Amino acid sequence: MLSKTTEYALRAIVYIALHDAKSLRVGIKEIAKELELPTHFMGKILQDLVRKGVIASMKGPGGGFFLHRPAREISILEVVRTIDGLEAFKKCGMGMKECSDTHPCPLHHDIKQYRQQLLSTFSNKSIQDLVDGINTGEFFITNVPEPAK
Repeated sequence: MLSKTTEYALRAIVYIALHDAKSLRVGIKEIAKELELPTHFMGKILQDLVRKGVIASMKGPGGGFFLHRPAREISILEVVRTIDGLEAFKKCGMGMKECSDTHPCPLHHDIKQYRQQLLSTFSNKSIQDLVDGINTGEFFITNVPEPAK
């Protein structure tokens, strides 16, 4: 449902928020390395998020990416809308041009229900909610480390 760009953006923002809570700024190389994501692509995504006002950055010593507003105020939906737009929440699941409650495709009602639930989740969950889950140890944004040999 989400593009790779949005998936990477969400993981990066959560990583930034984790460090921002400790008053630390992080750079592109650190983010890309820790999340095992392509550095160049990550740079483009982060700069786009800065341009669109989702996160902030500062150059120079002590610089890096940070949140310029509380993580609780940044919803998952804001990130999805910023990167992908909301078209995925409107498109027909079978690719029909005209698909609606009055002219539904065979999957319309099932997909509509799924999309409404996802839209609700994305609207109601903030970056802080994701950070809180990571801080409890219940959830992760990095891959499982390989066992020591």
